[in-house]
Amino acid sequence: MGSGIFIPSLLSIATSTSEAIIFGQQNPNSRGRLNANGPWTPPQYSQPALTSITVPASSSGTSGQQSSDTSYVFDAVFRVLHRRSTRKTSHPVLTSANISDHAYIEPSRISLEIGMSEAMSSFAKGVWVGSSTKSISAWQILKTLQINKTLLTLTTRLDVYYQMLIVEASTTDDNRTRHALKATVVLEEQLSAGVASGVASSARPQTSGGTTGGSLQSTPVGPSQLQQNAIPSPLYPNATLDPNVSGAGTVSGNSLSQQPVPHGS
Repeated sequence: MGSGIFIPSLLSIATSTSEAIIFGQQNPNSRGRLNANGPWTPPQYSQPALTSITVPASSSGTSGQQSSDTSYVFDAVFRVLHRRSTRKTSHPVLTSANISDHAYIEPSRISLEIGMSEAMSSFAKGVWVGSSTKSISAWQILKTLQINKTLLTLTTRLDVYYQMLIVEASTTDDNRTRHALKATVVLEEQLSAGVASGVASSARPQTSGGTTGGSLQSTPVGPSQLQQNAIPSPLYPNATLDPNVSGAGTVSGNSLSQQPVPHGS
């Protein structure tokens, strides 16, 4: 699928002759050649491009900070491979369980097979510039976008993808690409998520929140408790009080007045 620009010589790209017309040496007898008025401009340039990548204004391009969004349209897009997949668990899932807890969508991955020709004018003025030729500029711009990890918007005929990163770019430079670029660009979606705040709910409020504490009321110790818990006691007659211990008193939290019952009695 092309980018909305169909070059006559690219319609029969399977032949080596037509491939050399666009991606090889310029042939004065071929269609798409340079003429007295400059590079050839396809008539399809008057229509919106089907495939493009857009760099947001807040991202840094090859020449510093950009003041507005920049859209890059390739001279030709030979193939667009859309990949969407879902990763699910491999272990059994309980019947009627929430399936969203056991499967998630993986980032979209798009592969573009693109072509740039110096025998053609650019889709828009002021793009694919910065180096000595358009093909070199195109490769350098793609490289810079990848190095800067720029989040792009990819527009295709089938879908529009946001938050896309260039994760791979490859090209072969041979005798047929002296005045051109034929490359494969792979973009992958960068997923983002926010933290939602909410009130936790639980059958046991103490495990997920807090409960209002009640007021504590003190109860005077009765005479019988003082007799059972006093120190020293019949159970510990030799216990002595240490007046140097701060907070130490004469009453224990345990009953100290009765001897333990012997085993077997």
